[in-house]
Amino acid sequence: MAMKRPDFFIAGQSKSGTTALYHFLRAHPQIYMSRPKEPNYFAKDFCRDPDPNGSFHPRTEDEYLSFFADARPDDRCGEASACYLYSKVAAREIHAFNPEAKLIAMLREPVDFLYSYYLQQLKNPITEGEDAPDFETALALEPERKAGRRIPKGCLVPELLYYSERIKYAEQLERLYEHFDPPQVLVIIYDDFRRDNAGVYRQVLEFLGVDPDFTPAFETHNKGAELRSKRMQRFMRKVTFGDGWAAPIKKAVKALLPRDVRKGMVDAVYDKVVFKPKEGLDPALVRRLKRAYRGEVEKIGAMLGRDLLTLWGYEEEQVTV
Repeated sequence: MAMKRPDFFIAGQSKSGTTALYHFLRAHPQIYMSRPKEPNYFAKDFCRDPDPNGSFHPRTEDEYLSFFADARPDDRCGEASACYLYSKVAAREIHAFNPEAKLIAMLREPVDFLYSYYLQQLKNPITEGEDAPDFETALALEPERKAGRRIPKGCLVPELLYYSERIKYAEQLERLYEHFDPPQVLVIIYDDFRRDNAGVYRQVLEFLGVDPDFTPAFETHNKGAELRSKRMQRFMRKVTFGDGWAAPIKKAVKALLPRDVRKGMVDAVYDKVVFKPKEGLDPALVRRLKRAYRGEVEKIGAMLGRDLLTLWGYEEEQVTV
């Protein structure tokens, strides 16, 4: 029996609602979403071997398809690798795999996106993470990192830390349209998704050709936060995954406590000890970055037929000092 193949992809961007949409779609009775959420199979330019955390581990096609093994024959199958939009080869690879595929791109205001993305990179495993002490330093390090210097120790994919490249939305969409016809691509603006989960969700269901009247529980997923303690994060990661010395601890806790109780305890530690609420950026830095990124916003707005300059606060009078 042939293995079930995915026919739609949430291609990115990161920190732009992709995790929430993944969970909302996973709840739909006609849709099967991959486990794990982000196989990253088609981002061949980011794959590294060995990758101890497995985020960008090269896989065979059979290994990839095994993530959909439990799907029913009539399910729509999808996945949500948020690096596909940024990858320079993923669109081509997806088209070679399934030229009839549908792709969903989610775009967020560049400065807000980059800051949330930077905070996420601080929280990620060091193989794909960040060690710059603050957002402005991380942005300034990009030229050095492109030259092979100042890369975090152990980082396997430094391309993920090229912040200015991450917001070249027009170039990223052009790569999708080079391989897929416009009706196969749905572009969602993050602001629309946050303002109207139900309306955008229905639009996605209609795009995928499944029952648009189904309504999931619209809960918050992948909430942005700053890292409070890297040491405590490493400790909790070991306990959560049962690595090394933490294996017997996890086994004992799992035997004693129900899953919901364990999850609540872990979430509470992360919320109170590992992370802290995200702080706002210096308004002067925001204005400077918006002046620098205005051309990119104007370009993607023209491509989509949306006034993103106004929506995202990039009009001249909005970014003056």
